[in-house]
Amino acid sequence: MTILVTGATGNIGGKVLARLHAAGHSVRALTRDPARAQLPSGIEVVGADLGLPDTLPDALDGVDKVFLMALGHNKRTHDANLVAVARKTGVEHIVQLSTLGVAEVEEENDTPLGLWHRQAEKALTESGLAWTILRPNGFMTVALGWADAARGDGVVRSPVADLPEALVDPEDIAEVAVRALTEPGHEGRTYALTGPEALTAREQVAVLGSVLGRKLRFEQISIEEHRAVMAGLYGEATADGVVAALRKALESGDDFRGRLFPDVQSVLGRRARSFRDWAEAHTADFA
Repeated sequence: MTILVTGATGNIGGKVLARLHAAGHSVRALTRDPARAQLPSGIEVVGADLGLPDTLPDALDGVDKVFLMALGHNKRTHDANLVAVARKTGVEHIVQLSTLGVAEVEEENDTPLGLWHRQAEKALTESGLAWTILRPNGFMTVALGWADAARGDGVVRSPVADLPEALVDPEDIAEVAVRALTEPGHEGRTYALTGPEALTAREQVAVLGSVLGRKLRFEQISIEEHRAVMAGLYGEATADGVVAALRKALESGDDFRGRLFPDVQSVLGRRARSFRDWAEAHTADFA
């Protein structure tokens, strides 16, 4: 069995790839630039672009299962491109990374970010292929963006101060993905992935300061300042989508991102990692 991993050099895809490779599975990494991909020896690397369907048939040739992820406003088209080619090349099962909220928010009330994921899911579930969908909440690794502040003046800035979020450790997402790819019984299942607790940004900063043994202070910034940072990292369209979801969450005051779901524990047979667990495992990133 050969498993193709998209996003193979990224935060989630890289972890999925590493776990599959360590367990001895035949894995193939898809990346737009194989020359720049720094991956362990023994992993087959193929060059392809989810935005260019003509580059995908060779990458999918001989592949049985796929871990599919794409980010931002291109997700709906990129996922649909791969699914369409996968139907023609004999792929049996796709595990798709989506986002929490697709089932918790009605379509007519959705944000652009939610609609992109909803449309991507629809392309897969209506394809006739076996599928598993992972819907994680926000990633704990977002806190890595606070590393410079933690090393500097100790002031962590965010536009969200008191909105509880049950963030999830990307390692848990990757482990669930590997189980879905390598074990029977996950086809046709959708998993909502959260951590074991809902913390506000202020509370996350307090936990991080406790773990690091440093006095950190939280300071709220405007959404406009946050959007400028997002646009620089991910582009204008994606930044607009993220900010629209953020504004809606802040205005409603009753956001689904604070809800806890049991699916990590159900799949893995253990408690999901807490934010403190994550912080303790990443102290070197803040050194």
